[in-house]
Amino acid sequence: MNYGMKSMEVGALSRRIAIISDIHANFNALSMVMTDMEQFEVDEIFCLGDIISIGHQTNEVLHMLRGLDHLSVIRGNHDEEVLKVIRGMPSSVTGAEHDHHVWVADHLDSRFIPFLDAMPLSMNKSIMDFDILLTHYHLNPDDTYCPIDMSPSVETLGAIYEEDPYDIILFGHDHMQHHFESGQQVFINPGPLGLAPNGLAPYTIMEINGQAVNFIHRKVPYDHNDFVEGLKRENPPAIDFIMNVLLKERG
Repeated sequence: MNYGMKSMEVGALSRRIAIISDIHANFNALSMVMTDMEQFEVDEIFCLGDIISIGHQTNEVLHMLRGLDHLSVIRGNHDEEVLKVIRGMPSSVTGAEHDHHVWVADHLDSRFIPFLDAMPLSMNKSIMDFDILLTHYHLNPDDTYCPIDMSPSVETLGAIYEEDPYDIILFGHDHMQHHFESGQQVFINPGPLGLAPNGLAPYTIMEINGQAVNFIHRKVPYDHNDFVEGLKRENPPAIDFIMNVLLKERG
């Protein structure tokens, strides 16, 4: 079942790419999304960061992703904060959030550290006639993240990237699904795969040929209750914030 499709122009299919973001150590959701995308016979997967932290299935998620030979992956802010703990570097956050990153680092299988360490902050891809940017979120000139815009628009996004050569900008981070098109650029956020509170994990299929690109937005059912109960059993730091604010699990 398709959960929405938008098209710049109809064209013959040449490449299919799955776009995922903000897995947040939710293997329940990731495994169902990986199964769902099999029907599309994708050529590549783009992962836009925040693979780990918040959820408790860190090693399961990293094991699955590291085993993919057609994956292009960048790091997000949570991935970076966990790496800072591992490297013994100062954190950008404090309190329970920092304690949570320490907990994730302590439970991380060391075999996956090189995989995390190799992920760049952003990535440029050129596919046929399209120049594509992969970024966890919009970056300042000093490579820090811009403040989250809770009501983005094609105008605000266009202003950020008007001097850049990209045709397609792919980002995550704000835990919302977006699809904006201007005359020259497309902005896609596939949504927070691991943090959808309704048990429907979002991601996007991008179909490209030399002159056209289509986007198919998917929402895949997964066992959300099993994930939540497992997280409660693990009881990591910041569990109340995770449950009440991020997962909308009240009471």
